[in-house]
Amino acid sequence: MKKIICLILLCLLPACQELDGLLNTNNFVISEADDNRMVVLNTNTRVYHDPKCKIAKSCSKNCIVTTKADAKLKGASACQKCNGGNK
Repeated sequence: MKKIICLILLCLLPACQELDGLLNTNNFVISEADDNRMVVLNTNTRVYHDPKCKIAKSCSKNCIVTTKADAKLKGASACQKCNGGNK
């Protein structure tokens, strides 16, 4: 009887892990939190950078610190080198 129960549990384990992945709300929280990250937006070129980006560090004119969501609302696109801090 114990062997049968163990066999059933082993068969159900992958399905439970898949269900857990589908129900995990952290996937949604991460993307929402990502839009609230701070980026450096060049208002002249309309490109936003990760604050650690070499280009952002050297930007002295027309650059403001804002959220990624706000930069997108202003029509900005991500830097080609740092990808705007996207992973």
